[in-house]
Amino acid sequence: MISLNKNEITAKLPSMNDVMEMMKQSYIDYSNNDFEIPPVGHMPLPNGELHIKYGIGNKQHYAAIKIASGSYTNYKIGLPNSYGCIMLINGETGFPEYLLNDEGILTDHRTAAAGGMLAKEIVGNIPEVSFGIIGCGIQGYYQAIYTCNALSIEHIFVYDISEDNIKTLQNKLAEHNITISRCDSVESLCKQCDVITTVTPTKAGYIKYEWLKANAHINAFGCDTKGKQELDESVIKNAEFILADSLIQCSTQGELQYLYNDKNHPEIKRKTIEFGTYLNNPNRYQKNGVTVADFTGIASQDIVIANAVI
Repeated sequence: MISLNKNEITAKLPSMNDVMEMMKQSYIDYSNNDFEIPPVGHMPLPNGELHIKYGIGNKQHYAAIKIASGSYTNYKIGLPNSYGCIMLINGETGFPEYLLNDEGILTDHRTAAAGGMLAKEIVGNIPEVSFGIIGCGIQGYYQAIYTCNALSIEHIFVYDISEDNIKTLQNKLAEHNITISRCDSVESLCKQCDVITTVTPTKAGYIKYEWLKANAHINAFGCDTKGKQELDESVIKNAEFILADSLIQCSTQGELQYLYNDKNHPEIKRKTIEFGTYLNNPNRYQKNGVTVADFTGIASQDIVIANAVI
């Protein structure tokens, strides 16, 4: 088995624009049933969690098995909060041929690329679009560079409960000529932004519909496991339409887990569209209000990006 480390993998990463295009096609192919993907494996850890995502695509030679894990208290002992690796299995022989010891970098890139791509698809080329990030950790950094690239902007609004996180993000983004404005509250950020990206591991919805601009779009990433939640139910109830990376996953693990199967709110199902369905024909859906994209992360993304770096 060939083992590649983080530096070797990073050197083989395609450009940001190419990764975004790869993510777009992966969602379309996923909704067209071009992947064989079993249910996600979840296991709680004392201070974090472990996820296993795996599958194979009709267009990829290698099946992928990804393990992503971590702890929210690792910073106390000088370790990253998350880690990961991907094993690639030859689809014809069933033999493992590559171990990508990427330390989670492929997940960081594929997740942020998906956010940037979808933001551009939703808002198009609106002049002077304003963009905000809630959660200034590692994924906040990658979301910033990808979405700024996609929307051709160089300034963002940010909020985080940690001042250190904000300062670290500011310094890292300066290398990309991206500046930030720190917001004193989530409400303040929401009232200023056309596009909002959330990357926080919370268990109670903290964004309210009445704080949002009339045509705001939210990329919600933090809720990827049962019991998590970033959006108040008022957002889901009042959104014009909702995009789900995977209807199966989002309805049990994403923001939709709370209302999608609620018989008292049948309108939620009617206005929910899978990413791939939307991206295959976006002209069918006219945006005239608040929209939400529910990201739980699907194995098709991991399969595509892992196959691209070997």
